[in-house]
Amino acid sequence: MRTHWIDRVYLALLALFPAKYQEEYGEELEYAIRMAVEQAQAKGRVSVIRLALRELRDLPIALLRAHLDESRGRWMNIQPGAHLPDGPIKNWKLAALFVPFLIPLLGAVLGFVDRLKFGWLPQGVGYLLFGLLVVTWVVGLMKGFPAWALPGMGLILFLFGYPLKLGAQFIILEAARPPGYGYWPDSITERLILYIWFNLAYVAIAALIVAFLLEASTPFLQRVRKDWSLLSFLVFGLSIPYVIMNDEYHRGLAPFELASILILAAGAAIFLIVPGRWQRLLALFLAALLAHPVLSLGIYQIYPAQEFATPVLSFRVWEALQPVLDLPALAILLCLPALLPLLPASFGHKLATSD
Repeated sequence: MRTHWIDRVYLALLALFPAKYQEEYGEELEYAIRMAVEQAQAKGRVSVIRLALRELRDLPIALLRAHLDESRGRWMNIQPGAHLPDGPIKNWKLAALFVPFLIPLLGAVLGFVDRLKFGWLPQGVGYLLFGLLVVTWVVGLMKGFPAWALPGMGLILFLFGYPLKLGAQFIILEAARPPGYGYWPDSITERLILYIWFNLAYVAIAALIVAFLLEASTPFLQRVRKDWSLLSFLVFGLSIPYVIMNDEYHRGLAPFELASILILAAGAAIFLIVPGRWQRLLALFLAALLAHPVLSLGIYQIYPAQEFATPVLSFRVWEALQPVLDLPALAILLCLPALLPLLPASFGHKLATSD
């Protein structure tokens, strides 16, 4: 029996449906369209054209619904962290993982509505979240840096590394400053060259602290030898304070801070979902690469509104550059863990198999 052209077109379009949908409903749909074509042919050419138009009208909606149903089912079955050495991260551990992002997120949200009177509520929620963060630190130290505690532990790394970073910057400035000149050179180019040295110093300081952590915690070292992206996840916590540290701009920057911290939280969420180590690194890298320039854009936008603002464009550009000046160091630190498999097996005084 000769196949009608509507049958052939419909079968070709049926290939656009998800494979599971085709397997479950393919034969039934083929039979239904064949019967519909035969009935339409018996009524004449006009009925065949009406059938073709009706199917072409309904097919895109059915196609979209089938793909949405499949995507919904796939997302429902996702277990965050299932590809990490510690296994899936669920319940309170998943909540603890996002506490470091919730604290600045709360601050940014309150920045939107800071004219309203909330009494003790914001402070109470803030204290509660900070208490949960401290619990995350304590349990994380006791458990040997599990994956769910790594962003919070990255904040501890920042607390230790930032004073050392400021000290290194002071030494570099003192060594580079010509006699009789101000604290900072006037040229933006010279300032950017200084920041190159600042970034190198910061990378060295943070790398030494991380190396000490690996030496001190054998369980953590064993896990990062199995999956070096865990170390990038720890370093990712360093990026959180850099999108909320512009206190004098807090009122005007609240929308941009909110966007930046949401981007970082999205990067952490994607890290938990994607299976490949390089995919996880890319998620963290892109999140940091987007979050910091968003804050720079905010500073550039609101700078003329500040009382101390100067109309000179170079000062406005310099102020706007502040959030992104430390981004090269953070990017290097995120990528350095990929070199971990090259370390000797004796590092950490424990033989561990690297993949």
